[in-house]
Amino acid sequence: MNGPLTALDWLGLLHPVLAILFIYPVAGAAIRLGILAREKRTGYNTALPETVPTEHWQHGRWLVSAMVVASLIAYLESFLRHGADGRSGVLLLAGIGTVVALLALWRVQQPALRASFTGLCLAGLLGLGAQPQIERLADLPWQADFWRSHYWSGLLLTALLLMSLAIRPLIPQISRLRRLHVSAMLLACVLFAVVAITGCRDLLSGMALSPLG
Repeated sequence: MNGPLTALDWLGLLHPVLAILFIYPVAGAAIRLGILAREKRTGYNTALPETVPTEHWQHGRWLVSAMVVASLIAYLESFLRHGADGRSGVLLLAGIGTVVALLALWRVQQPALRASFTGLCLAGLLGLGAQPQIERLADLPWQADFWRSHYWSGLLLTALLLMSLAIRPLIPQISRLRRLHVSAMLLACVLFAVVAITGCRDLLSGMALSPLG
């Protein structure tokens, strides 16, 4: 790139910077606390403090929130760079609605409400990501580019984290949900690696024009 960075360039850097400085460190802490929480629950390590499970889900809540915010920041950069085709008001409302749904998920406890706000948050991300200004490589699973898309791997990762956050109050009570949560987080660990690799690839190739694309 020739010349100094513009304000839009700096905005575009917020997405990877947030991932490096916050998302991945918090993810590592959440994974470690999850392992300790399981050891505490199974009695493998009874010396662990009672606060471990709480600290685990609190880190998870900050993690999924940061994922959503990082995605919205990158959406915003892409819309500003490529234009919003006269739909800036609608896109802004969709972004605000996504944030409101995420904040509501922080507070509500009823399973039906948590599921509803999780769906609304994910729908907002999907709706914004479906815009033509967002680079997605491919949209169909039978296309090879779909499976190497930073956007789709990141969106799936965010969806898994949102799902785990939605069922969090029920996980200690229902063993089937605990197994589902563990399985989802094992897949999430793989996706964290995929997202990191594809994100670096897109930055190096000059393709970093989308939140996860």
